[in-house]
Amino acid sequence: MLFLGLAFLFVLTTQRRFRRARRQMEQGPSAQRTEVFTATAPPQQSPAPTVAMGESGAATLSAGRFTPLEELGRGGMGVVWRARDGVLGRQVAIKQLLPPSGGSPTAQETMRARMLREARAAAQLAHRNAVTVHDVLLDQGSVLIVMELVKAVSLDKKVESEGPLPPGRVAAMGLEMLDVLAEAHELGIIHRDIKPANVLVQKDGSIKLADFGIARFEGDPTLTEAGAVIGTPSYMAPEQIRGLESSPATDLWGLGVTLFYAVEGRPAFGRPSPTAAMAAVLTEPPLTPQRAGSPLGPLLMSLLAKDPADRPAATQLRSELSQLTRI
Repeated sequence: MLFLGLAFLFVLTTQRRFRRARRQMEQGPSAQRTEVFTATAPPQQSPAPTVAMGESGAATLSAGRFTPLEELGRGGMGVVWRARDGVLGRQVAIKQLLPPSGGSPTAQETMRARMLREARAAAQLAHRNAVTVHDVLLDQGSVLIVMELVKAVSLDKKVESEGPLPPGRVAAMGLEMLDVLAEAHELGIIHRDIKPANVLVQKDGSIKLADFGIARFEGDPTLTEAGAVIGTPSYMAPEQIRGLESSPATDLWGLGVTLFYAVEGRPAFGRPSPTAAMAAVLTEPPLTPQRAGSPLGPLLMSLLAKDPADRPAATQLRSELSQLTRI
């Protein structure tokens, strides 16, 4: 009887091991990597609640070089972390771009390639008013954009806490944004997502334009080819909503709606839902400026022309903004 009991236990244990091995083979290499990562993690160390393998982040990024310290923001394209660079011993901001889930392996790989190409396009821009991109990496199926960590408050938060800004200051801010956009456009790069949340206001009042990570070169394939809508509805240009080609004039629209918010304290096309906001951008005039005064108010309205061809050229815009800063 003892022999039969031991034999039964051996068979049962062997069957369990076989079933476990078969499940791992069916789940593929990614499941095995997750199991190895868990086994080699320090036994007493717990990752941050928002950091977990198989979700939007990992306890370490890029083979352990970067350690996420804090989640700074999250959106449809991925997550932004405050992280520590273990090689250079400094803190950085990392935007982790994640392909939409649910697609085939081929579609996922195509999306990653596009993300990597667009992130590298952003890395070519070097301007004092743009957030510096240090590196672009492919890591565990996501694209990492390693950027300088800017100590600043976003324009939307600043207006929320302090109220609308004076027209002269808004004009000066517009000049700085126009300078960095002009250099980007010379490189063929279109930002496509200019909005108050992407304008970082530093302590000295100067600005840094962030999130060139979804920028693209003119004429290159874009993320929108895969059906992704890039941008924030109330700050998207009409041509973006229609799925048409973006151009430097698209960024001038973004500049116009962003400056409108800064001086008026409300969006030019603010609506209760994204669908209503997009409909307003396409079919309705912007709100009439109340605080901008003249000539800033009319200049903002000209930037919000539905037809890109009707928006002022960058040279004309620079001249008028320069005059406003001297008033």
